[in-house]
Amino acid sequence: MELPDVKLDPSRLRNPVSTTVSILILGAIVGLIIGVFFFFLGTTLALTGPLAFLMLPAVIAQAATMTVMGVFIIPVWAVVGGWFFANLGAGGSGSIARGMGVKLLESDHDIVKRVHTMCEQLAIPQVKYIGFFESEDINAFAAGTSQDNALVAFSRGAIAKLTGEQFMAVMAHELAHVANKDMHRMTMARGVQDSLTWFLIFRGLKNVARWMFSFVSEIEILRLSRKREFYADAIGAVLVSPSDMIGALQAIINDKAEPSRQQKRFANLMFRSNAHSFFSTHPPLDRRIEAIRNREYIYRLPIKLTAENAA
Repeated sequence: MELPDVKLDPSRLRNPVSTTVSILILGAIVGLIIGVFFFFLGTTLALTGPLAFLMLPAVIAQAATMTVMGVFIIPVWAVVGGWFFANLGAGGSGSIARGMGVKLLESDHDIVKRVHTMCEQLAIPQVKYIGFFESEDINAFAAGTSQDNALVAFSRGAIAKLTGEQFMAVMAHELAHVANKDMHRMTMARGVQDSLTWFLIFRGLKNVARWMFSFVSEIEILRLSRKREFYADAIGAVLVSPSDMIGALQAIINDKAEPSRQQKRFANLMFRSNAHSFFSTHPPLDRRIEAIRNREYIYRLPIKLTAENAA
């Protein structure tokens, strides 16, 4: 399953972050308007007695004020707060690395050397932060707000259970997220989500609040997350081979170890995650394998055909 006729053009692997942030902001505004509507409805239904008619204008004015303030404040805070929270998570000592318990590898480690070699293939700066985390399942992730503060980490299970070429395919998949700015988009998306729910302490409450007040954003994040996995798999197939990319995915299917609770907190960043419904961060593994076999996303990549094939 080699691809002798395909050569990736990394200079065209760029996806705009602004579009994703705009959709998140729009989703938050929609959530605000729905919230204000229910506030208005609940308040008016609760009004009783002779003063109800007199109090109605005040309720309308309050609802209008909340809406207007929200429409102006949410975009500003989403961008400023999103950037702030996203940067808190970036790098080798950010909240994502700490939350996953990532241990950075020395610069002369073989994995670091292989990552840097593949960075050259993708025409991106050498990733500064490369590490591993203690988990027996096969997994990996990339996080950061730019190619200059990118973190790429692999689970101990991925290092131990995959063949050398399968591991390289997973590596290519994660570096693809760095090259095409998926990593930036998803880290920023998480930062925007955190900025809009910063006042809630517990992660469970934050998840509920996001679905209540920005369900449009949540659905878009999930759709984007699923789509980007297909393209990253395709890049892994081109840089290494389709058979090795499929082999890595098949190894996950056969793997009995499950992602930890910590990994599920960062599900949209992971190589492997839940994939069983419309509300999943990842497509099903068998669907990802099928897409590689059918070259479904490979020929959607910015590729250069070889001289022989072009002729």
